[in-house]
Amino acid sequence: MVSVIILILAASPAEAEPNNTRPFTLAERQLLLIERMTNSALLAALGIDASPGLSSIHWSRGRFDRMQTDLREGNPYIGLSPTTEPKILETLDQADSRWRHYDSIFGEIVASGKVSEAQVDALAVSHANMIEALRQMVDSYGYFVYGGRYHSILSSTINGTGRLRASTQLVLRSLMMAAYHDYATEQRQQLAQSTKEFDETINGLIEGNPERRLLPAATREIRGELMKVDEMWTEIRPILERAVAGEAVTKDQIATVARYANDMAVPLTMALMMYLSV
Repeated sequence: MVSVIILILAASPAEAEPNNTRPFTLAERQLLLIERMTNSALLAALGIDASPGLSSIHWSRGRFDRMQTDLREGNPYIGLSPTTEPKILETLDQADSRWRHYDSIFGEIVASGKVSEAQVDALAVSHANMIEALRQMVDSYGYFVYGGRYHSILSSTINGTGRLRASTQLVLRSLMMAAYHDYATEQRQQLAQSTKEFDETINGLIEGNPERRLLPAATREIRGELMKVDEMWTEIRPILERAVAGEAVTKDQIATVARYANDMAVPLTMALMMYLSV
């Protein structure tokens, strides 16, 4: 299943979507990639899938660098033009600056072949700044790529689908931090908020939610992919509720959430690809 996810995230959207959407979706993919790397490190620290997780970090670091370069300089092989808009370049510069610091932590992890408590703390401290920079980068590409359409209800739905894909990893990270690290109270609050947001977003993407500017699933095929996500979400939600309530969560339960979080990326990516062809 992991190899399927990697293939979909790495190739299919860029090959299938119209050229003008590629910078936006590549930027969104960077956000997902950071969340997955962070979670791989946290899982390894708990002794869950440590070897494949560290290998994934090694592979993902290089991919993140290449994608940042492609966004900045363009890549004719995938029909991507160089970024020239000054406001977008500012957000790229900020993301690159914060990535250099964040990547230095991953470099230490890969070199040592393990994840220390100090490295977990370093990731926790730096994570919010890294994600903030990437969200600004995503939003800037979205605004200039889509123009006025970016603010339409269709573009809000497309954006919501992409953000929900990253949210699968955000929920997992909050769960691990709430269960096993020194940020339990803060992370339980974050987990409660993330769970609520996920509930509202997946329901809105399926049935529609005017207040959140989400259309009902546009086609039967999109609805089918989103229903797969909803079914998996229903499976792991009781574990998340236990953690929010401060109850003990086992490593096996965290491994279950991690598996479903990765599995949900596949139908969400398929739904996103379908929306981009609407």
